[in-house]
Amino acid sequence: MGANPFTPTFGSVPPELAGRAQLIKDILEGLENGPGDPNRASIFVGPRGSGKTALLAAIAEQAEEMGWISVNVTAREGMLDEIMVQTREKGSHLIRPEASSHVTGVQIRGVGFSRELVDRRSTWRSEMTAILQELNDAGAGLLITVDEAASSSEELYTLVDVFQHFVREHRNVALLLAGLPHNVSLLLDDDGISFLRRAFRHSMEAIDDNDVADAIKETVENAGRSIDPKALALAARGAGGFAFLIQLIGYHMWRQHPNEERVTLEDVENALALAKHDMERMVLEPTVRSLTPREMDYLLAMTQDGSVSQVSSIAERMGVAPNNASKVRKRLVERGIIGPRGRGRVAFEVPMLKEYLLERAGEL
Repeated sequence: MGANPFTPTFGSVPPELAGRAQLIKDILEGLENGPGDPNRASIFVGPRGSGKTALLAAIAEQAEEMGWISVNVTAREGMLDEIMVQTREKGSHLIRPEASSHVTGVQIRGVGFSRELVDRRSTWRSEMTAILQELNDAGAGLLITVDEAASSSEELYTLVDVFQHFVREHRNVALLLAGLPHNVSLLLDDDGISFLRRAFRHSMEAIDDNDVADAIKETVENAGRSIDPKALALAARGAGGFAFLIQLIGYHMWRQHPNEERVTLEDVENALALAKHDMERMVLEPTVRSLTPREMDYLLAMTQDGSVSQVSSIAERMGVAPNNASKVRKRLVERGIIGPRGRGRVAFEVPMLKEYLLERAGEL
């Protein structure tokens, strides 16, 4: 049999991207429709491991197949320079070499001419406008994807400001952002970046079990094996609609008996146990170790509820004043461990964390 087709690595693009087909279709149609299509300014919002980075990468790959130049960055210092460098590199066959020097004489030195660098005053917007004009003249669009979008990134404000001018100028360009729920909320609340409030916002919600099953089945079959129907159903349920877990469970079930033609129920049962162990080691244990005592109390109080907790009930269980509990909640939300679910309600954002805390409540 071939190599393991499942890719439990954050950010890697799996062979089958479960449950995101319509979303990808909408974005790609937006690129085809031309300047002005609202899908050309979109934000993907979800917890870590929900597939945001993989989705950005998948769209970028397909955009390149359509003739677009795609540049992919993370919202951190140096992002703007990285966008320009990537654009010049990937579009080098369409863009003239940067005119940063001119001939000052004809003094022959072997072969060639003497050149002198010239200080040219410009802005990032003017530089990118010139580059984008050349790309558009050549029939190519520019797709910019930004991961880990947050209000703490000053350069992101510049990018969005320049992008809205590109939109007004009807340039062939698109901007896709991805970020954690709280970070995106803070970003959109800032009046200095109000243009983004008109962007399409897509929530990376739990993937339907049927879509998960389809993706697992297609991945297995395309790699030359088959999977028992009961095993497939168990794997789909075990993933809980979480993109990273789909790949993690798939990876482990494949490697149980990689040379056998069929993935069995036993293979999946073993894979679920291994995936749980990996999630604990890679995600849950580091998360719990980083908690303060008050943060731990807050999360343990949440485990007494169903899927959503009332913040007033949490404060009562903790035995603290509501304003003190709100400070703890704020820290947990900012770290992406929990998230708001409407006014006065919160829920766990990290998959399996609630179950992990319940199993170890007496040890914590």
